[in-house]
Amino acid sequence: MYKKITAALLSVPIAAFAASAADAAEPQDLYNEPMTIKLVPSSNFNADIHGSYQLIDQADGETVEMDNDIQFRYGEDNVTVKVSDDDSVMHTSSEGFILQEDGVSDSNYVEISSVKRAGTSFQTTAYRGSFVVDPAEERSPDEAAGDEQNRSDSEQPDTVERLQLFNVLDMQDYLKGVVPREMSAQWPMEALKAQAVAARNYAKVNMDANEFLYDTTTHQVYHGLSGESSRPNQAIRQTDGIYAEYNGRLINAYFHASSGGHTEDSENVWANEVPYIRGVDDPYDTHSANPNTEWTEEINQEAVSEAVFPDSSWVLSDLEIVSKSEAGRVQQIRAVGVNEESGETKEKMLPAGSNSADSIRWDLGSTLRSTMFDLSKDTNSVSVKTADGSEQSFDSAVGMKIRQSDGSDEAVAYDNVAVQTGSGVEYLKASASAYTFTGRGWGHGLGMSQWGAYNMAQQGMSYRDILTHYYTDIDIVER
Repeated sequence: MYKKITAALLSVPIAAFAASAADAAEPQDLYNEPMTIKLVPSSNFNADIHGSYQLIDQADGETVEMDNDIQFRYGEDNVTVKVSDDDSVMHTSSEGFILQEDGVSDSNYVEISSVKRAGTSFQTTAYRGSFVVDPAEERSPDEAAGDEQNRSDSEQPDTVERLQLFNVLDMQDYLKGVVPREMSAQWPMEALKAQAVAARNYAKVNMDANEFLYDTTTHQVYHGLSGESSRPNQAIRQTDGIYAEYNGRLINAYFHASSGGHTEDSENVWANEVPYIRGVDDPYDTHSANPNTEWTEEINQEAVSEAVFPDSSWVLSDLEIVSKSEAGRVQQIRAVGVNEESGETKEKMLPAGSNSADSIRWDLGSTLRSTMFDLSKDTNSVSVKTADGSEQSFDSAVGMKIRQSDGSDEAVAYDNVAVQTGSGVEYLKASASAYTFTGRGWGHGLGMSQWGAYNMAQQGMSYRDILTHYYTDIDIVER
């Protein structure tokens, strides 16, 4: 339901539309504001055609006669299309094919028999617009996953031995397949309009920087015609051509599910300071309908330890929050580990390296809803008697050295410590058995809170009020 932030825009060069014939079709030319969306089909897939379409061979620009139900088949370096019920009627192209609208119309659409819809499962999905079917890219299986969708929050589709499939359509029709996937179709109309404008801005900015967009949270979740709903369609129509600008330039309209009561400055989530992404007090976000007003997540010590110190010889002994932003989002966490063999300790700061503060959500062995949280530990205080007979208390005994019966000293690097008492051996916790995260909000906290937009619309505010609340010093314009 929320848009996950990417610190850098993808820019993946493709030759998807570089036909070798000078008169080959360019489906983008059909649309006022063309969008190109990369889909992930199965190796072979059927296209059930509704309305008026042409099939064009990209190698020579010639039109191929076809029935309304055709099949595209993978070839090692080509695309084959079966154009009728007669299995002998096949056409093969080294450059692939364009299935193009023969006159743009709302009645035109194509059902693709097997598409990995928005990175989830392969299923039949209907799409508006035109299609480009290219041969598979030349790459190794190891390269494919990382190139195709290098995001921790989405599946990485395997495109080896798959044709490349692109859906080309107008911005308005693209948004019809996006808005109901990003916000409930039953929400107030003004909230849906705000989502439509934010999604339009986000799509335009990213399309201007890339050859294509993905249909997943890498960009925006897109389910095509199969995902459309009447109320979001109405919101999209009523905001047709409306964009948000800052100093005359389109903003990158980030949004998220829930701010937890305060949105965030951009530099506290990723590296760059963006003048229109400033943290604002957000009383609209915290209301009874919002399930993210408060949340609790418990992660056991072993899961956190494996995530933070993947080397099996190191065990997590302590975890603490070092700093937060003014809005209350965690900026740094200190993790302390102990080597099971030597008893040596070391510290690790999260996020590691150049990662953004928001990556802390995935660094701890589970996916936390946001970084707006407090941390507590499930542990017993450990009392240690020192040489002068005094006692000191510690949250953890991991890393400490305990004298054994033979006079040697052994570092504690395990969960429980056996202690000889007057009544026998007792086992005490050496460190926390679990960490509890108590938080607010869901998502990165930048830009528009969707649950906040919901409440503002419920209170009678317009989509313009919503957008100017969440994006600082912007103008709402018609382009």
